Amino acid sequence: MKHQNRTPGPTRKTVAVISLGCPKNTVDSEVMLGRLAGADYQLVQDPAEAEVVVVNTCGFIEAAKKESIDAILGAAKYKKNGRLRTLVVGGCLAQRYGDELKKELPEIDLMFGLNDVEQVAEKVMGRALPSLGLPKPLPEKAPLLPGSMNEATYVYDASSPRLLSTPAHYAYVKISEGCDLPCTFCIIPKIRGHYRSRSLEDIETEARGLARRGVKEACLVAQDSTWYGSDLYGKPRIAELLRRLSTIDGLEWVRLHYLYPSRVTEELLEAMDHPKIAPYFDVPLQHASDKILKSMKRIGGRRQLEEMLGRIRAKFPRASLRSTFIVGYPGETEEDFNQLLDFLEKARLDYAGFFPYSKEEGTPAGEMGGQVEEEVQQDRLARAYGAQERIATDSHGQWVGERLRAVVEGREKDGTIRARTKYQAPEVDGVVWVDGAPHAKPGDWLDVEVTHVMAQDLVARVVTGTAP
Repeated sequence: MKHQNRTPGPTRKTVAVISLGCPKNTVDSEVMLGRLAGADYQLVQDPAEAEVVVVNTCGFIEAAKKESIDAILGAAKYKKNGRLRTLVVGGCLAQRYGDELKKELPEIDLMFGLNDVEQVAEKVMGRALPSLGLPKPLPEKAPLLPGSMNEATYVYDASSPRLLSTPAHYAYVKISEGCDLPCTFCIIPKIRGHYRSRSLEDIETEARGLARRGVKEACLVAQDSTWYGSDLYGKPRIAELLRRLSTIDGLEWVRLHYLYPSRVTEELLEAMDHPKIAPYFDVPLQHASDKILKSMKRIGGRRQLEEMLGRIRAKFPRASLRSTFIVGYPGETEEDFNQLLDFLEKARLDYAGFFPYSKEEGTPAGEMGGQVEEEVQQDRLARAYGAQERIATDSHGQWVGERLRAVVEGREKDGTIRARTKYQAPEVDGVVWVDGAPHAKPGDWLDVEVTHVMAQDLVARVVTGTAP
């Protein structure tokens, strides 16, 4: 992970953190980095230069599990080819498969669960390796901290130290943890635990602190942002949270991620109608066949999804719409898949991600009949992406000739500037390629005019005057 380092001292031990998975996991890793820096470890970018490597894993689907295992084994190689003396593994994969990892991966020296995010430096490192002097040999199998694999209950707060790994102009803010939805394909509730919100006051305190540190964009993340506050206040309070954050001096954009479609209320739409709230709707829909949605135990069917999108567009005609879909879910027929393609043509989403169904043990869908063969899944995946690429290219054509405000993300070797507008989220969406800004640097704000579309990206030139 990228992070700001501190001047190394003569006795400080080096540590690197490898963070995998979603932005919610990124926040956990940043808290770990903050604790490690506070405990006087020297943070390094390159695992080959670290005496300790912490791998914060993802265990959501099969592809993520494989990536995590590969990262663990890749880091372990530095025991022979680098300075590595201690390999520490935590996160969702450790939470879910702690016992199995102990047996199958002797390369791991220590493991911890989701409840120990803030204890990496003091509790995890200090417990077995007080000063990394290794006074006695490590056990043959990786020890687990007592109680670390119990049901996840941890939620960070504004007092938790964070060392940001994102570019300085934006940061993720996790507003809640866990999930109580019954989606049949998802293992997250069994890994991350029940839904639990942070308080309005605590989130606002953190956001104000981030703004004072120079953060211009707060990206709010959760398993389901629209359910925020229900456990604390008896009803969702996401609209109030947005209203509070929109008053913070220094923040330019507040971006809301992960909206459950049936919970996109008129109150939420009203709260988002503010210059600081990005007109950006990240709504995972998962499918468009009523039969498949019912089997997934999603709330509502295709008609409700179309109605929800209609309400958004009626209030925000230029809003950016993003979603994710699962193809090859158990029982998905060619007709079901064609219904999804038809929905995509009519919905005209700006951005969409597609994932082949992953059979996960411990989920109802994993026990269902009608599992779709991988070859069929991959064929449908390619067809879905092909359809969406054409749709998105057409959708982005609406911006040609428009003036927009953009934040600089980086510069390519040829000097071209890579930037984003408020209609594009970091890391997951398209970008704006900007000409005419030879001295721009990450975090700078530009007024640009879009000249043409390049697949899902925009191409623009710098203009004078202020963009809307």
